[in-house]
Amino acid sequence: MRLVRRGAAAEGASARALFALANGLVGVEGVADECAAAPSAYLPDAYIRRPITYHESFPGYATATDTRLACPGPVLLRLAIDGQAIDFAAAELLDSESALDLASGQLQRRARWRLASGRTLEIAAERIVPLDGGAIVASRLHIRPVDFGGAVAVSLTYGFDSAALHEGDADDPRISGRLRAAWRMIPPLPGDTPSVTRFAQGAVELAYRQHVTCPQAAVAATEAGHVVRGDLVAGGALTIDRVVALAAARGHPVDVTALDDGATDFDELVERQRAAVQRLWDSADLAIAGDDELAAALRFDLFQLHQSASRDASHSIGAKGLTGEGYEGHYFWDAETFMLPVLALQAPERARTLIAYRIGKLGAARAHARAIGHRQGALYPWRTIGGDECSSHYPTGSAQYHINGDIAYALALYVAATGDETLRAEAADMLFETARIWMEIGAFDPRRGGAFCIHGVTGPDEYSALVDNDFYTNAIARRHLSYAAETADWLDVRGDLAAVAERIGLDAAEVAEWRRAAAAMWLPVDAELGINPQDDAFLGRPELPGLAARDGHGPLLMRYHPMILFRHQVAKQGNVVQAMAMDLVAMPIAQQRRNLDYYARVTTHDSTLSSVSFAITAARLGDEAAAMGFMRECALVDLEDRHGNTSHGLHMAALAGSWLVLAEGWGGLRLDGARPAFRPQLPAAWTGYRFRLQWRGSTVEVAVDGAGATYRLLSGAPLGITDHGRALTVGADPVFASRPALKGVIFDLDGVLTDTAEDHYQAWQALADAHGLRFDREANHALKGVDRAGSLRLILEHSGKAVEPPKFEAMLAEKNAAYVARLRGYSPANLFDGVERLFADLRAAGLKIGLASASRNARDVVARLGIADAFDFIADAGAVASPKPAPDIFLACADGMGLSPDQCIGIEDARAGIAAIHAAGMVAIGIGPEEALPDADVHVPAIGDLTLGQILSAEQERAARGRRTSRTANAEDMPC
Repeated sequence: MRLVRRGAAAEGASARALFALANGLVGVEGVADECAAAPSAYLPDAYIRRPITYHESFPGYATATDTRLACPGPVLLRLAIDGQAIDFAAAELLDSESALDLASGQLQRRARWRLASGRTLEIAAERIVPLDGGAIVASRLHIRPVDFGGAVAVSLTYGFDSAALHEGDADDPRISGRLRAAWRMIPPLPGDTPSVTRFAQGAVELAYRQHVTCPQAAVAATEAGHVVRGDLVAGGALTIDRVVALAAARGHPVDVTALDDGATDFDELVERQRAAVQRLWDSADLAIAGDDELAAALRFDLFQLHQSASRDASHSIGAKGLTGEGYEGHYFWDAETFMLPVLALQAPERARTLIAYRIGKLGAARAHARAIGHRQGALYPWRTIGGDECSSHYPTGSAQYHINGDIAYALALYVAATGDETLRAEAADMLFETARIWMEIGAFDPRRGGAFCIHGVTGPDEYSALVDNDFYTNAIARRHLSYAAETADWLDVRGDLAAVAERIGLDAAEVAEWRRAAAAMWLPVDAELGINPQDDAFLGRPELPGLAARDGHGPLLMRYHPMILFRHQVAKQGNVVQAMAMDLVAMPIAQQRRNLDYYARVTTHDSTLSSVSFAITAARLGDEAAAMGFMRECALVDLEDRHGNTSHGLHMAALAGSWLVLAEGWGGLRLDGARPAFRPQLPAAWTGYRFRLQWRGSTVEVAVDGAGATYRLLSGAPLGITDHGRALTVGADPVFASRPALKGVIFDLDGVLTDTAEDHYQAWQALADAHGLRFDREANHALKGVDRAGSLRLILEHSGKAVEPPKFEAMLAEKNAAYVARLRGYSPANLFDGVERLFADLRAAGLKIGLASASRNARDVVARLGIADAFDFIADAGAVASPKPAPDIFLACADGMGLSPDQCIGIEDARAGIAAIHAAGMVAIGIGPEEALPDADVHVPAIGDLTLGQILSAEQERAARGRRTSRTANAEDMPC
């Protein structure tokens, strides 16, 4: 549990970020104490507001930006030996090592120097930023002369030399707006002790208070810190402890009472830190058997996320946390969509802080909406610290309206994971005001059947801007509107809705419109490609010539004018794949596969967030090679500086995302229900893995191996979960769930999903009447499960007649025309109750859904029922050699889904269909009376009575008996 770098790898700008320490209230770069002359600390309140100047400006443009400042470093030491100041810039670094200990929460450094005089000096340091403390940086220093002795003066002061700041990247938009720190010391205020030092820059004022102890030498306060004077002995060591408390204020001096006055004993802080870190791992521990490097990377990633997680409701988590200057310290959507989900499941109190921050900025969000021109509602800024919009490029800034939905998504997830109804009620104004914006920028489009369409927005993919019907935006808006309506109902039941409604002018009609918009949201599937278009225009744009993902020359946004990117079919990150990874839209597995394949080809992954969503989706789909590649990309993005900008600070969302890949990707974790749902898979490269999470006060560990998953309750009350759709309760004893072999479920249509029997009967009756054939309802029973041609043969045989082939084909066409005419009145209302619920459960369990109907009109029927997009494959009855009871159509359906027959279960309502399923080597579930379907393995009266649990149980029982059903009955014995 240690990150260790030696030599050159332990130095430099990237190492400063990798070895940063923080606790949400203060962060300090992992710089060497003896070289820490530049500002290297970060305090949430230490930011200034600067005007944005435009040559051409329009109403609603952002007027100013917030910029977080690097603050004076609280770790600088300067040495003088025998009265001679040591210049480490002129010294030779012989050896160095930095180690971040993830078990103790310490940074441990050691450096050996050859001084200009030729003497050798070693400096070692242990540094802590206590996770359970205030804004404190504590250090223990060891100064060891290797081959000399002498008098030493150690100045423990602060690094605020702006000339020593690292240069470069000035034109990189990923760091944007870097402001050179120009701190100046200011005089003490009445009541300040000599240990207090004050600084100021612009509207920001700082106060540092330092406590220094050194039993071996004399300690005295100076103007800016302390000095320790003593004697060095060759081979000996001078050990010094320093504890610095820091505070920032904007627009007024820091009150010294704001400085943490807790423990100053370094050994006590060490023990407190060790205990705090242990509590962290008690909730967040993980392991990967078969890939120690990746497991270590995920531990590092989680540690850094928890370090930078805000403890102050006045602040969120910046894109770089408190580890660097990237993106000016701004807060973006990724705090809610990537970081908060991890915190909600490991440190829910930190997740609550992020929601509280957004609630506190509702007034600014309302003002932002009015400035842009909205009559009502609230629009949160794309990037901010203080609450106001800080993006000067509105096409890729303020146009990202999805930020409202992202916040609603985070609230819903947090409430589900914690049961925190108090916060849900407190957040109601925010939830409703942000929901109103969708109705301002969207409309019901009569040309699209009344679908709700959202116009002129930008999704997470910033290479497409100001588009109509961005898929991710529409999907998150639908989730937002639905949750807002559900919350209104919930508040009404509690008796709390009236007060909220009066405050914001909400009425029942407005809530009803939210429901209508959510139900009608435009989320189309391209008829030709079978994928979800990223937006209305994306698939029609030309691809960018010579596109090569991550070619080593930096992101495209650093090489192309934005308009070039906007005109092409190229994505910085995949909006459709992002929606899939967040479970915003239910879709067949085959469609997910098509989406992933298509958008992988046109996505550059210039955003570090992209690898997270692609890894989660690929893992769920069983694409191990792609999933592993993307997982390593996000897990190692900073450890290997894969985007070339770790020096700007760590990529907090990608680090959080690496755990999401483990839990949501490989673990199949879904959080959109009343209980956590898992669908664990084990990639071939691993022999097992485990991770932990909290849910409503209980901590559970999920351990996955080749046979299945074991769930252990580590603390709290027994917890209800689902594994591959099976409801389990994890209590005092571990619960093992084997991995189902079932991969797909194949449905018949007529009598299973809808009732077309009467329409078939009336069409056959009309044909019989027209041609003088004997036919009635009794004769119609013999046609059940039989294809069209077979049915006509039975009718002719029953009438004792025969016809020539041309007339036979004409009669088939006549019957079909009559039947199709009756189908024109079909709608989703004709779908049997329970089908949509069952399909949703099957998709959540990762099962493919197929259709094997003898009807050649099956595609038209399911389209009219509104479920055409629910199937991974629809077998063509006209393309199989033999109809039911032959197995051909079920075999064709399994093959079309990419599955073997023994991975499928079939569902039928006719004996011929049951026989066909068995002949295909599948388990058969019969819909209808047992006496009518005696050969079925499982019977249910109606499709609405069938559950996912029954389907999985049928498969498991058959597997437990060590065989598959292959029974066939003689056709002449079956009433069809």
